[in-house]
Amino acid sequence: MILSVSRRTDIPAFYSEWFFNRLREGFVYVRNPLNIHQVSKIVLSPEVIDCMVFWSKNPQPMLSRLDELKGYMYYFQYTINAYDKGLEVDVPKKDGVINTFRQLSEIIGPKRVIWRYDPILLTEQMGIDYHLRYFEEIAKRLEGYTNTCVISFVDLYKKTQNNLKDTDAREPSLKEMLELAAKMCVIAMKHGMKIQTCAEEIALESVGVKHGKCIDNALIEDLLNVKLVVSKDPNQRKECGCVQSIDIGEYNTCAHGCKYCYANFREGVVARNRSIHNPNSPLLIGEIGEKDVVKERKLFTFIKIPEPFTKGDIVQLKHPENYKKSCDVLGHGINLYRIASINGDKIVLEDVEQVLTLNELIPVVMDGVEDRWIYYDPIVVASIVFPGEPTPVHRTDYSYYMESFERNYEGKKTFKELVKKEHLVYVHEIQHYLRKKFHNDWLKINEFMI
Repeated sequence: MILSVSRRTDIPAFYSEWFFNRLREGFVYVRNPLNIHQVSKIVLSPEVIDCMVFWSKNPQPMLSRLDELKGYMYYFQYTINAYDKGLEVDVPKKDGVINTFRQLSEIIGPKRVIWRYDPILLTEQMGIDYHLRYFEEIAKRLEGYTNTCVISFVDLYKKTQNNLKDTDAREPSLKEMLELAAKMCVIAMKHGMKIQTCAEEIALESVGVKHGKCIDNALIEDLLNVKLVVSKDPNQRKECGCVQSIDIGEYNTCAHGCKYCYANFREGVVARNRSIHNPNSPLLIGEIGEKDVVKERKLFTFIKIPEPFTKGDIVQLKHPENYKKSCDVLGHGINLYRIASINGDKIVLEDVEQVLTLNELIPVVMDGVEDRWIYYDPIVVASIVFPGEPTPVHRTDYSYYMESFERNYEGKKTFKELVKKEHLVYVHEIQHYLRKKFHNDWLKINEFMI
């Protein structure tokens, strides 16, 4: 499970005491925004929480308590915009939030603090030049403290329009979006950052800006050094690339008072909700009532636990420099080996004289990087040859096996589609699947690349 803390409100800024109380007690209650009497109990155990994603404009209240997050992986989506009090009514001064950003990065590292410059809107006073000037000023001060900047352009939903009714704010045109993205990309690169968009329909790859994911399975896999089996979040817009998560926030509870906010949309409700906030309650706002129905949500980790190794599996070694294949006369071999036998914890690899232990092996990720020297080589063992015709000769195709899987079908689905359907992420799991289905996996290591 991935915990979102939170798209709906700034928990780090205003409700950090409540959040740490929830961690200590081990669970939180979350109301369904579409059915307020339907309440989910979310267990906050490190065994099921793969990662937490914090969203904030001012996480200063959390800085002194980050040690309470030991046992959890987490990162921050941290918004710093160029707007004044006219649009961001109660957001602290820029110097303060930039200093907090830098402090946070020094504690947990720049990979885990992502700068958000969003949403971008235009007014008579805040045009393209204004954004570029202040974007560069902020980027300069965040250089070395983050690797990534996320941008998005304002969408004037009905509730957002209502909040902005006393301003001259507007959405940028397509031409303005392209110009801003192109020039911001150059600025970000100059200060050591990659730039990506959040939930944008517009394609900006032509100017160097790719679509991003705020709740990003690739980043989480990198931070945890694991593979995840997780799908796109069905509860987000189709343009949003975020993967599945559970949000523990509540709308109409953020006190920053940003005019462009989509999460506060009822005047007067925010103050009323904050007045009934109890840091000791399982709910962010209020208490459980007589009409409420609490159900514990079934949770599970998205981390892919590799299947056990068996004879014939292709694996990697943690320390390949300590071993040498007998066929590798030059000593330039690739880190791919086939298991010849397994006897308890003792492993024998093909073409390797030494006996290894199981903990020296690593599963090979199906990613086109470490497994690129594996090819798929099914051999036709029977053929009809008419008199006078030449006997067919098998020609080995040494291309990457996933390319071959795109050309091979089982029924109406390609092998590649079947692999995805089965949530297979390691090479030896593909081998197990092929053996079970066809009694042979036909995956081979291209030793000629040595």
